Amino acid sequence: MATEHPFQHLFETLGRVPPAHAESVNRRAYEVLTDILTVPVENSGRCILLKAPRAGHGKTHLLARVRHQFGFSHEFIALQTSFSSRVDAASVLDDSLRRLIRQLPASGGLCVLDLVTRRLFSSALQPLVKSGEVPCQDREGALTALRTRPIETFDFHHPSAVTAHWACDNFVVLGHRLSLELAQRSGMRIGGISFWVEALFRFASAPLDNPNRVRVLVDAVHDDNGEPMERLEALLGLLTMLMRVVLVADDVEVFSADETAALRLSAFLGSLRHSVERLDVILSVNQDIWESAFLPRLSGGLADRLAAVGLALEPLTNLEMAALLDSRVPGLGTRVLKRIDVNAAGTHARGLIRAAGIVWVEATAADAANAKTAERERKAMQLEMDPQPLAPVSAAPLVEESPHELAAVAPVAWPEPVLSPPITPTWSFKIIPVQDALVPFETDFETSSAESPVATPEAEPFPEQSPLQITDPQPQPAPPVTDTTRVDELLRQFRARYGHGTT
Repeated sequence: MATEHPFQHLFETLGRVPPAHAESVNRRAYEVLTDILTVPVENSGRCILLKAPRAGHGKTHLLARVRHQFGFSHEFIALQTSFSSRVDAASVLDDSLRRLIRQLPASGGLCVLDLVTRRLFSSALQPLVKSGEVPCQDREGALTALRTRPIETFDFHHPSAVTAHWACDNFVVLGHRLSLELAQRSGMRIGGISFWVEALFRFASAPLDNPNRVRVLVDAVHDDNGEPMERLEALLGLLTMLMRVVLVADDVEVFSADETAALRLSAFLGSLRHSVERLDVILSVNQDIWESAFLPRLSGGLADRLAAVGLALEPLTNLEMAALLDSRVPGLGTRVLKRIDVNAAGTHARGLIRAAGIVWVEATAADAANAKTAERERKAMQLEMDPQPLAPVSAAPLVEESPHELAAVAPVAWPEPVLSPPITPTWSFKIIPVQDALVPFETDFETSSAESPVATPEAEPFPEQSPLQITDPQPQPAPPVTDTTRVDELLRQFRARYGHGTT
């Protein structure tokens, strides 16, 4: 699949508004073409020969801009050419009807041909009302309505449109008078005008939701009872009474190998332009095709008719090329142009855009490669700094755990407090032979015994006893205690001073 980029669109079509445009490109041709077509409806038309040095200079782009500029004041009809190079009255009739039956937005099913029919009937009925041939109680009011509100006056589908319903009831007589009036004003033959008056009336008066009204019109146009050229001239003659009509022959590359078909097209356009005085014709062709297919078979007079107004496109300048690229990538046109080989790409729009697309794709691919390289370097540097990659995070849901389990999984290492060496008491005892107890005699502290001597509690001397002698391994019964009051008092004083003792 091709990579999407802003220079991918290379070809234009006449029926579509160009998505990107540079004002400076083909500006002179645009101004001349708009001046030629900006004329009143009653002015005569002209043949315009639009030539380009080669394909891709923006002829279709220019015509699409001009068509969009004029909107509904002009009707541009593009002539469709087939591989058989067939362009004749029947094919142009189809092209014209295809353009006229397009539906209008928010109109409930109305198309351009409905509005054309109502305007034609209102225009043809005005002289009949004014002369009195059509009786009317309020003549001035009817003329004002026909002149200022033709669409509402001939609304065949509205119950309050009295004039339209009266025309339906009396069309057998009124249709002939309308045909005579329109033929006289357009300069067309009465046979072709009568056909279109009747066909347009049946089309416009049919219900809008009738799916067969277009098919009935097309079948009537292509029946075997009339001449296609006469009907085409009559239709174009009626249209040019209301608006400027421009026939555009743009896709003529199929004539490059068929000089006979190019001659037939030239003769057809010249004849049509001669029959319909107000018709404008634009022949858009490349210089090589004009010289190889058209000029060798055209007479001098026919060539002059086709080139009544000559308009040639020119190669792009550097400023125009930068503006063209900038219309696709705003602000980057000059930078893209610097990377294009203009000599190889050419000074025409299509070649420049194609070369810019190649440059854009290459630059995009280079940026993507640089991004991948930078990502690989970043990962390598990360591995050097931290050779043990982090374990991937599990996507399993969190499970509530008890505080003991959490402590086991992730214990918290608190810093050890720095304390001074503890003061460890050292107890010293002297065994004094007494009758029934060991009495603490003296207590020393290793850190402060020399500085803070502890006084020995005073005690009354015990009566002299014989030394304690243990000769028999068998336990001897303790001698009876004659006086325990003094011993208890000594133990109480010892616990009061040191908080614990040994009994």
